Amino acid sequence: MKCEQFKQAYQKFDGADNVIHWKDLETAEYGAYSDHMQDCHECRDWFQTRQLETWKVDATKFPCIHMAYQANYQCGSHQNPWECPSTLIAYIEQFDEYGIPIRDGTESYWKIDNCPWCGTQLPESRRDQWIMKLKALGYDPFGDYEKIPAEYKTGRWYKDGHSPRLRLV
Repeated sequence: MKCEQFKQAYQKFDGADNVIHWKDLETAEYGAYSDHMQDCHECRDWFQTRQLETWKVDATKFPCIHMAYQANYQCGSHQNPWECPSTLIAYIEQFDEYGIPIRDGTESYWKIDNCPWCGTQLPESRRDQWIMKLKALGYDPFGDYEKIPAEYKTGRWYKDGHSPRLRLV
């Protein structure tokens, strides 16, 4: 399959208004479409960009298109991304970290520093900063999790000027 054929097949198989019957997935056309997406980096990036547009995600808020796609991927079968085998990358907004999920029944992950697809450097983790900030506010980040203010359980504590970054001196 050539790239133009792939883009046409996208409308049939993954476009915003598509309804795929399971039998479509067993066709030679779908097989060629799927194989092309795996083999052609340009078309995979194009696909991920289209999906992010459909999901109304601003990809510029992520280090690269791959991390934007993976951080926003939603499986149609699993509500919890930690239970979904198709979730390849976890984004932990609270620490601004990316990781590879460990399938052990918890929300464990191996932190990664670079995108596995393009090598883009990912942001430095804010985990240590989070711990220091909570300790400075009088919380035990590991023992008082239920008492920690809601903004510290998301990325809100470091975004939009809600809380200044701590500087290590």
